[in-house]
Amino acid sequence: MIGIYFKKIKKIKKMRKLSFVIMASISLSSCMINTHVVGDGGKGVESARQKTVYILGNRVSEVDSKALADGAENYEIDTRANFVDMLISTFTFGIVGTRTVIIKK
Repeated sequence: MIGIYFKKIKKIKKMRKLSFVIMASISLSSCMINTHVVGDGGKGVESARQKTVYILGNRVSEVDSKALADGAENYEIDTRANFVDMLISTFTFGIVGTRTVIIKK
């Protein structure tokens, strides 16, 4: 009877440690935003969104911002790592990372 009690305590401690590691990795990662203004900039209306993928820090997918802007001369390019991007990185232990590219016209 006592042995079962100690096994349950060990499982609870393991779950606490795992929960702490997951919460720490999510909360310690920040949302990064880079904004590039082309021409006079955009009006703030999102017109296109696409993800770029990194494996072991090397970019494996390319985003063509000019094609996403559909030939516009004035637009903004926002590159950010949002919550979903952080989750992908967390669950792959940093092997795969993504960033979201948003075009605002």
